[in-house]
Amino acid sequence: MNISDKITIVVPCKNEENYIAHLLMHLRQQSIGNTRVIIADCSTDNTREVIQIMKGELNVEVIDGGPVSIAKNNGAKLVTTPYILFIDSDVRFFKDTVIQDAVTELESNDLDLIGLNIKCYDNNLVASVGFGIFNIINNVLKHFSPFAVGAFMLTRKDKFEEYGRFPENFSTSEDFFLSRKYSTKKFKILNHHFGQDSRRFKKMGYLGMAVYLIKNFVNRNNKEYWDKLDSSKYWS
Repeated sequence: MNISDKITIVVPCKNEENYIAHLLMHLRQQSIGNTRVIIADCSTDNTREVIQIMKGELNVEVIDGGPVSIAKNNGAKLVTTPYILFIDSDVRFFKDTVIQDAVTELESNDLDLIGLNIKCYDNNLVASVGFGIFNIINNVLKHFSPFAVGAFMLTRKDKFEEYGRFPENFSTSEDFFLSRKYSTKKFKILNHHFGQDSRRFKKMGYLGMAVYLIKNFVNRNNKEYWDKLDSSKYWS
């Protein structure tokens, strides 16, 4: 069975004209063949024009998106393959076999969910340290509470639907809330990295980002906190 018969890639997107071209270039290098790439977009910049120019031979379909959870769920509704791979539009890869390796791992070990570690690709020292600390913590907590970062989240479609898809009532951390519903025995963080840059660290401030993430974790079971959370500094 070809990989295109196994997975569909869903990419939430909003005003990513400076990033989406790099993702598409990296996807072309991943040997995914005719795999369907659904980009759920709500951009007001030139993102869609960039997609058309840079998609090359990729099997790209652009649909209307929205807030991140809604965009991901809208894309997932169109999926007919047994697995869904959610990738953020600012992601880059460091090896050409990441997607194939993730699918192979999911199948060979009968897993339900696979995530990756994070690596900073713009050589920002503080962001690199921050991502490194996050990776260490996440690899410890995976034995108690699975967390596949939404920037690279490979899941079985049936489990994704069984667990209620991404919660649309939260404006952020939708990946965390969905991941924790999976069994720890059916989850793995693959020995690969996806790359992101330091833009959110710069936008929120390094201390601000640390406080934001810590508060989110501490209040992970506090519905009132999430109902009132203003995530505009993180997402906009």
